[in-house]
Amino acid sequence: MAQMQSALIRKPRLAKPALTNNQHESLAALGFLLPGLLIFLVFSLGPAIFSLIVGFTRWNGLGTPTWVGIDNYTELFADAVFRQALWNTVIYTAEFVVLVMITSTVLALLLNSNIRGRSVARFLWFIPFVTDMVSVSMVWTWIYHTQFGVLNYFLELVNIPGQSWLGDKRWALFALVLLSVWRWAGYYSIIILAALQGVPKDLYEAAILDGANRWQMLRGITLPLVSPALFFVLIISMMSSFQVFEQMWVMTNGGPEDSTISVVMYLYVQGFQFLDMGYASAIAWILFLMIFGLTVVNWVMRRLWVYEG
Repeated sequence: MAQMQSALIRKPRLAKPALTNNQHESLAALGFLLPGLLIFLVFSLGPAIFSLIVGFTRWNGLGTPTWVGIDNYTELFADAVFRQALWNTVIYTAEFVVLVMITSTVLALLLNSNIRGRSVARFLWFIPFVTDMVSVSMVWTWIYHTQFGVLNYFLELVNIPGQSWLGDKRWALFALVLLSVWRWAGYYSIIILAALQGVPKDLYEAAILDGANRWQMLRGITLPLVSPALFFVLIISMMSSFQVFEQMWVMTNGGPEDSTISVVMYLYVQGFQFLDMGYASAIAWILFLMIFGLTVVNWVMRRLWVYEG
């Protein structure tokens, strides 16, 4: 009887430890982040690792890859066309970044002033950014046309001889730079304009009471306080210019005499025309290292001119 009673006595169940509020929040955050993390792993990090491996092989995209080690990279630096494409990209980036920084800053200052039609002007300057680059390139091809182009027409009105803008290697790359500045200046000016509108007005009032002129206020107040926005524009403009492709492909196809071929364009030719995926992957990683290195340099140098107070 005693044995039956002891068998009927159930052992007390151990209570499951309750999750703390921090653990609940961590699980909820993980649930929200998991879809984006999976997308990043599948569509970004995964292909990047795959291209890094392919860069050490010979592969046409269909057959079995052949491991060649660093042969793609050694051939790359001995490739005269790649060196030309690299030089073109560096020159394009230098000209574009300088011109678009100046243009977008001046444009933002104008759009921030009390002038009539500011809203319309902002809208008009933003249109090129949302317009398809291929369509824009086709239109500018006709603007630059030697015989029927609008640009040469206006130059001849002031007795300046027209140029073969896209057929002369002295002008072709710079002509593409001007197109890119026109397209991106409106977008970058909106970023700088947002920073300008956050500058406290009382700083200007105090400067005026101290006898400062407009140039002194621009140099001592405006530019330092919008320097974080200028730094952001510098980084994204540099990154986009190193990846230039569409206008060169549509307007010049890399000519004349490879004077407008870019690194991304050469990557496309090697990967999708010659089906040399290993060589194209090596080009992509060289480009990545260049952009990453310049970004790190700019990030370190920002302390010299970016106001972070």
